[in-house]
Amino acid sequence: MHITRIPILNYHKIEVHSDIGITSRHPARFEKDILFLREQGYQTITFEQYAAQAPLPEKPVILTFDDGYQSVFIEAMPVLQKYNFSGVVFIPTAFIGKTNDWDVQFGGKKYRHLNQVELKELAAAGFEIASHGRTHQSFTTLTPSALKQEFVQSKQEIENLIGKQVQSICYPFGSFNDSVLKLAEQTGYHFGMASLYFKKIQSQRPELALRRFNIYRQDSQAVVKRKITTNFYTFYGLRDWFFQLGGKLTPFYQNLRF
Repeated sequence: MHITRIPILNYHKIEVHSDIGITSRHPARFEKDILFLREQGYQTITFEQYAAQAPLPEKPVILTFDDGYQSVFIEAMPVLQKYNFSGVVFIPTAFIGKTNDWDVQFGGKKYRHLNQVELKELAAAGFEIASHGRTHQSFTTLTPSALKQEFVQSKQEIENLIGKQVQSICYPFGSFNDSVLKLAEQTGYHFGMASLYFKKIQSQRPELALRRFNIYRQDSQAVVKRKITTNFYTFYGLRDWFFQLGGKLTPFYQNLRF
């Protein structure tokens, strides 16, 4: 099965408290999601496993976690291990062990990113640790030299930390263009998360612009089921695309701040 045909679901924070970005999934709902996948016969794989050409399960699924929040270690990891699942964690390396100062903050509320010890434990437990760039800036707004640094330095920092080759990268805010895809390939990445469902992709490497569905705070079990079985050119793809437009406010905020 080609990687483009394997369903990919994406989470951010696994938290009891909600946030303005609606990407915080309640831990109880998260466990229901995982139990549902298990009951439907799905088994998780990582990009590392796919790249190693290991035999695939009958119904593979890839679970990704953007931004590398500490809740992945505290809340998600125990649940996934309970059901013998794993995931792929995309981290902005400049914020390892720090709070998410790159993000839009309302009321001074901040969330902590995974630290080095937690990342090593996740890697040892079979989770894939992958790049989300260094500073969580939109790649399409950077100069060529700054963009290359985001790709190269984040990859080196993760590899030095966990002692494994980094296979995949997630483009912050889903922002990419042909130059971003080309540089991803040139700097040694084999898989890339794009998430912009209706963008025309010119790359000869579709695995560098993989689409996936986000699981939001309010998504019911029925919506999760539809997202893992439907394609992106449906109501759910349009709905997620609309939600993602809100994330475009963050690069605007970053430009004002930095």
